[in-house]
Amino acid sequence: MMLDPALKTRFTPKALKPIDLPQQFVSGCFSPCGAFFFAGSMEGQLGRWCVVPDTAEPELIALSTLTGLTAWVSVCVALPDGKHVVAADSWGNLAAWSYCADSTEPVWKMANAHDGWIRSIAVSPDGQTLVTCGRDGRIVFWSTGGQKKSEVVASGDLSIVRFAPDGKSLFVGSLEGKVAQYSLEPIAKLREFDASPLFKVNRLQDVGGVRTLAISPDGFTLLVGGTQPVNGGNVQGKPTLLAFNIADGTLKNKIELGTDGDVYVTDLEWHHDGCWLITTSGNPGQGKLLTWRVEDEQPLAEVKLSNCHFVRQHPSGRWFAALTTNANSNGNGKVLDKSGEYFGNRSPLQVLVLPS
Repeated sequence: MMLDPALKTRFTPKALKPIDLPQQFVSGCFSPCGAFFFAGSMEGQLGRWCVVPDTAEPELIALSTLTGLTAWVSVCVALPDGKHVVAADSWGNLAAWSYCADSTEPVWKMANAHDGWIRSIAVSPDGQTLVTCGRDGRIVFWSTGGQKKSEVVASGDLSIVRFAPDGKSLFVGSLEGKVAQYSLEPIAKLREFDASPLFKVNRLQDVGGVRTLAISPDGFTLLVGGTQPVNGGNVQGKPTLLAFNIADGTLKNKIELGTDGDVYVTDLEWHHDGCWLITTSGNPGQGKLLTWRVEDEQPLAEVKLSNCHFVRQHPSGRWFAALTTNANSNGNGKVLDKSGEYFGNRSPLQVLVLPS
C-alpha cells in the first residue's frame, strides 16, 4: 500500500550541520535536562560535552573527559537524578561519575562486575535500580550507588536489556536470537519470544542475534532488531525488525529495512511525533536512519548515513542525533600521508530534525 505523500513528508528527517567528534565512539546519551552529551569511546574513556542552548543548530563544547574504565565503553546511561552518568566497558567494568563536577574520576566503580563484555545497561522507570547484562549470561541488578542487589543466571551471550514502561518486568535479548520477559517481584521468566530469524550458525560461527530491543510507550508492543543473516565472516543480511504482542508473544509484524549489505538494525528510539527512529549499519560506508510506524509495511522515510551506531532524541524534543562513522573509514592500518602517520576513524554526530 502506498504511503500518503503528506505523511511521508512529515516524517522525512532533515539533516542539519554534523558535529565532528575527535575519535571513534560507540555509545552515547544525553543528560535528562539536555545540557550534557556523553559518548563512550574505543579508548576506555567517556567523552563529555556541554550542549549549547538557544542556537539555530546544536553545538557541543568539549569538557574534560571522564576516565576510569579500561576498554571499549560499550554502553552509557544518564540517571534520572540529573547528576550522574553510568557506563560499562568490554572488560566487564562498571562505573559512575558526577558529570557536573570537575573531577574526571568515578564516584564509584565495580571492577569485574561481569566476566567480560557488559553489553547493556537499563535504568528502572523509578530511577532506583540499574540492571546490566553481558556475555557471561548474567542479569545483575544494582542500586544507583553501585551496590549489587541480586542477579539471574540466564543462558547465552546476553546483548540487550530493557525495562517495561510500568517497571514490573524486564526484557532480555541474546546474540543467539532469543528474547525473554522476566517478572521482577518475584524474579521469574514469564514468556519467550521467537526471534530465531535473527540468528544463524554458519561455518561454526554464530551470526546475527538480537541487537536492540524497545517497548512501545503504551507497553503493548515489543520491537526486536537485528539482521536475517545470510553468512558469517563479512556478515551479510537484511536489517530486520520483529514486532511482538507482549501479552501473548505473537508476532504482529516483520519488516525488512534494506538489502543484504545493510545488515544490522543497531538502535531504536521512540520519537514524540509518533514514529520510531531506526539506525542500521552494514558493509563499510553502509548505514541508514529510518522513520517507521509499527502498523506500516514499509518505512516512512530514510536518510543514508555511514555506519550508524545509535540514535538519541534530545530531551527538548526539537532534534535528535545519530552517531556514525566517518566516510572512507580505514580498518586495515594503512598509512594515510607521506609522513607515515596513521589517522584513526572518527564519529561524526549527525544532527537531524523532523519537519513537524
